Amino acid sequence: MIKPEYRRYQKPVKTPIIICLLVIMVLCLSGCVRPDAGFTVRLESFRQPPDVYANESTSEVILSVGDTMMVSYPWTPEDGRYWRVSVTEGLFVTGDRYTPFPPGIPVEVSGTREWMVRATSPGIQTFIGYLRPRNTSWNQETIQYKITVTVQ
Repeated sequence: MIKPEYRRYQKPVKTPIIICLLVIMVLCLSGCVRPDAGFTVRLESFRQPPDVYANESTSEVILSVGDTMMVSYPWTPEDGRYWRVSVTEGLFVTGDRYTPFPPGIPVEVSGTREWMVRATSPGIQTFIGYLRPRNTSWNQETIQYKITVTVQ
C-alpha cells in the first residue's frame, strides 16, 4: 500500500496578517501616520508674520524677492471638497495648514485653509487655488481663485 507524503509543517496564514497588523499599529502610534494626512503642515513657515496677506478678494500682489505672502481661503472640509494650489516657478509654497473657527460660531464655513508662499525670482508669477469636489459629488461646483504676483 502506498501512503501519500505529507509536508512536515505548513506556516499558518495568520502569521503574516498578524505581523502586518502589528506594523500598522506601530506606525500609527509612532506618529508616522497622521489624522491630517494630505496636508503639508510646516508650522515653522508660520512663525514669522508674512509681508502680505491675501484672501479670496485679492487678485494682484507686489512682492520683492524673498518676501512672503500668506494666502487664506475659506474652507469646510466636512463638505467633501478639497483645495489644490499651483504656483509658477518664481513662487514656492513653504507650508500650508487648516485653521478651524472656534466651535459655536454661526458661520457657513468651519475655518480657513492657509498657504505661506515665498517669492523666489523676479517677474510676473501666479498663485491659483482650486476648491474641487470629490469624484462622488455631483452637486458641487469647482471654485477657482487666482492671484497675479509681481515680484521685483
